[in-house]
Amino acid sequence: MKALLFLLLLAAGPALAAPSSIPPAEFSAFAFRQHPGAQLPLDAMLRDADGENVTLGSFFAGRPVVLDFEYDRCTTLCGAVLDRLSAALPHGARLVAIDIDPEATSREAAAFARAHGAEIVLTGDEATIRRIADAAGFPYRRDPATGQYAHPAGFLTATPEGRISRYFLGFDWRPLDLRLGLIEAAGRTIAAPAEQVLLFCYCYDPQTGHYDLAVSRLLALVGAATLLGLAGTVWRVAR
Repeated sequence: MKALLFLLLLAAGPALAAPSSIPPAEFSAFAFRQHPGAQLPLDAMLRDADGENVTLGSFFAGRPVVLDFEYDRCTTLCGAVLDRLSAALPHGARLVAIDIDPEATSREAAAFARAHGAEIVLTGDEATIRRIADAAGFPYRRDPATGQYAHPAGFLTATPEGRISRYFLGFDWRPLDLRLGLIEAAGRTIAAPAEQVLLFCYCYDPQTGHYDLAVSRLLALVGAATLLGLAGTVWRVAR
């Protein structure tokens, strides 16, 4: 079955009550713009959990990397995505998460990382974050009406040299897919673009001009799928 186009993620919060300035006709602008084989800017300077300057390239160190863009003030799917990714990450693999909010502090990002099982969530200035995101094909925009960010859900793997190897979009991936993706990246394999995914976190009501939260059911389904996956793993180990 062919998947739909992309995931629009607007972080939930009190500002959600205000009408969004992003009309549904512009949702397609937030699809991943996949660039398999593109070079990530390894010289880009970010900040670690202590507020110290670090380059993106310092996290590669001759091994493949999972690159994920997050929004630490998101109260809907960002945490769920990072939870699942952190849990599925093979032992010894490196996950580099970057907060797309330039106003996020290192302390806030570190707390977000701890809350969701990640080793680190990096922060940076707007120009640096945008430079990395553009290279990765990750579009995002702050909605001035709500103060929240619209962006796709997904992540990518990159080779030890920082070239994009494969994209993983939405929630339609398995831990085995991630493991194989890292093996591909370690072997410098560049995969074909992934099939785009469309999943709305909010439903747009043209009568009110509001986005209504529609993510709780999705989170319940994701949680149930995770529990079933864990149960299956325990059963296989027991056998």
